Amino acid sequence: MTLFRGLIDDKTLKVLALFINHPEEYFHINKVSDDAKVPLATTFRIIYSLKNNGIIEYKKISKFKIYSLAKNQKTKQLRRIL
Repeated sequence: MTLFRGLIDDKTLKVLALFINHPEEYFHINKVSDDAKVPLATTFRIIYSLKNNGIIEYKKISKFKIYSLAKNQKTKQLRRIL
């Protein structure tokens, strides 16, 4: 993680670390914000960016979206690095 501190801002690292450390769990955006201690609006922007880059995926249940770590080559490499 220390390698990326200068390249990626701390808030993004906190959100990413939550998903990397719990790859099988699904999180509501409020839970991500609370656990990572990142403001909700910032968490929303970070998740949106990670989703667009194929790192995070989501499921929609009724009107709620829950997010998890995507299961692909990018995330496998990220888990090895981090």
